[in-house]
Amino acid sequence: MGNNKFGFLSLYETETPDSYIGSLLITDEFGIPVEFKCTHAVKPTAIQKALYGDKLQPYIAIELCGTPLLKSISNQPEIVIVNIPYLLSIRNTIEKPTILIKRTGDTINLELDNTKDKEGSKERIENESGSFQPIVIQSHPDFSDDLNNIREELNSLFNKFDLLEPFERMKKSVEILGKSDSKFK
Repeated sequence: MGNNKFGFLSLYETETPDSYIGSLLITDEFGIPVEFKCTHAVKPTAIQKALYGDKLQPYIAIELCGTPLLKSISNQPEIVIVNIPYLLSIRNTIEKPTILIKRTGDTINLELDNTKDKEGSKERIENESGSFQPIVIQSHPDFSDDLNNIREELNSLFNKFDLLEPFERMKKSVEILGKSDSKFK
């Protein structure tokens, strides 16, 4: 593994209703931050809400936040890890394996454009020491080989740190930014 970097991408609601911030944390193989970027708050208008309907959050997450964030970073990740099912669709815009991660017991409802009848490869990963609750990882339905190509690397990472914990750090960081700067509310 060595100098590989790993990206954690998510979308967070701000304290302002219907306002979102995209966040990307790049870590090393031990979960140590290498780079962090987030967008300013994205506040859709009433017209945008009406026009986009239930496609609004995925549009904001991928087109307005995720893709620009991934293009803007210096440290390109080997793998992009997401925690929201619709964020798996970022895989259509990048060349890097993208994996959805959830705790075992959390349901994964995968609804992606044009893939409602397909499901990506999915499997459970256990932490060897038992320090962390097992996780379920899933690839995008159109890129099911992603899981096979990175399974060993994900297992190794999960034995070094909890792969869901970076999302908690990002959420706290976004909350701190919201309290200190109006562009993040």
